[in-house]
Amino acid sequence: MPRRRRTRTRSRSRTRRGPRRRSSGLTGLLVAVLVVGALWVLAGGDLPGRGPGPGPGPRDRDRPDRTEDARANQARIRQLGGAVDYGHVNARTGQRSGVTATITPRMVQAAADHQLGSEADADIRPPGFDQLPARNRARGHLLGRQLGGSGEVAGNLVAMYQSRANSPVMRDFETEVADTVEHGQTVRYEVRPVYPSPDWRGAPRAVRLRASGDRGFRLDVEIANTPQAQVKELAGAPG
Repeated sequence: MPRRRRTRTRSRSRTRRGPRRRSSGLTGLLVAVLVVGALWVLAGGDLPGRGPGPGPGPRDRDRPDRTEDARANQARIRQLGGAVDYGHVNARTGQRSGVTATITPRMVQAAADHQLGSEADADIRPPGFDQLPARNRARGHLLGRQLGGSGEVAGNLVAMYQSRANSPVMRDFETEVADTVEHGQTVRYEVRPVYPSPDWRGAPRAVRLRASGDRGFRLDVEIANTPQAQVKELAGAPG
């Protein structure tokens, strides 16, 4: 009889351990899910129901070295008699506020000599970039490189269709501005991305360019951010 009791005791002990193991397994699974979710958010992932694309991720924010690049670019532009304000990036949506600049002949010459401006940083992924076709997308400069614009500043880059919106349409208007400046005019220049709504987290639907030269040059156009890149002529120009 004592042996039988010991056998029953061991059996009961095993029965009690079973639920604890299952509970421990569920706890571990829950912890793993929470960790993965936290890593996804830190990597710039989005939650359902917040628009077509993610907000700004870590690569889209200005790192300290990018901030130094922006300051160096702005300082160089001031040395050449111009000015630039790259605006800001909305921390929640990633929307760019736009760029304003005063462009001088010396700036355009320095850009032509590769002493001013830079190509787009491949680490910057503006909202909507990943939603555009892989073979037809670009990090479009708001202040173009040929006008001295930096590609190291997140606020100066938006997701655009490479063909035709970024090139040749926007490029050709930037060339028109550069040619005007080369011929002696100082130009007040504004570029604003146009978003469908304040909460939009994707690429802008259009980009508006406005320019006003000190000898009469005027430009005010809106370029649709589509493969067709329709251009709308508008009436205003910056003062």
